[in-house]
Amino acid sequence: MSAFPVLAFPVLATGRLRLRRFRLEDVDGMHECYGDAEAMRFWNRPAHRRRSETERVVRRGMAFTPARRLMWAVAEAGSDRCLGMVNYHNADLKQRHAEIGYILAPAWWGRGYAAEAVGALLGHCFGVARFHRVQAVIDPENAASRRLAERFGFRLEGVLRETILLGGVWRDDCVYGLLAREWTGAAGG
Repeated sequence: MSAFPVLAFPVLATGRLRLRRFRLEDVDGMHECYGDAEAMRFWNRPAHRRRSETERVVRRGMAFTPARRLMWAVAEAGSDRCLGMVNYHNADLKQRHAEIGYILAPAWWGRGYAAEAVGALLGHCFGVARFHRVQAVIDPENAASRRLAERFGFRLEGVLRETILLGGVWRDDCVYGLLAREWTGAAGG
């Protein structure tokens, strides 16, 4: 497995979700994430004040190619409504590792959608993309995101002190890692 596969944009499906390429129609759904202070509380930038800020992010996501980064719209399977996003980024193709990220609008929290979407993302990362390692960088105070990572078998590998300056306050990051051989294909109980 010396070469990273050349991939078309992959559409991923779960029981209730479809992870697909972003479209401009997704800006409103993503602004429910990026424009919400609670949803962005643990993010690496402040909540968007204007819809145009979110539109720029969606347009960038539409242009990503599967090599080093890829961003999926998380959409309801039936309505195709955008609920949030999952991605991989900072991919190192030679060393076969990447970092993942995810966010859902608060209206969709607590329904298991994040676990479904992250499970599909990890299946792609370890199956199709053949990454050896995937990591997630999570704010120490983001208990829900830390629990989700741990359910999938991610291990806390360390805390990076004062890595992000946001609103005049330095924040730490927890680094979680998961290796391909540890990936079971499903979130634990």
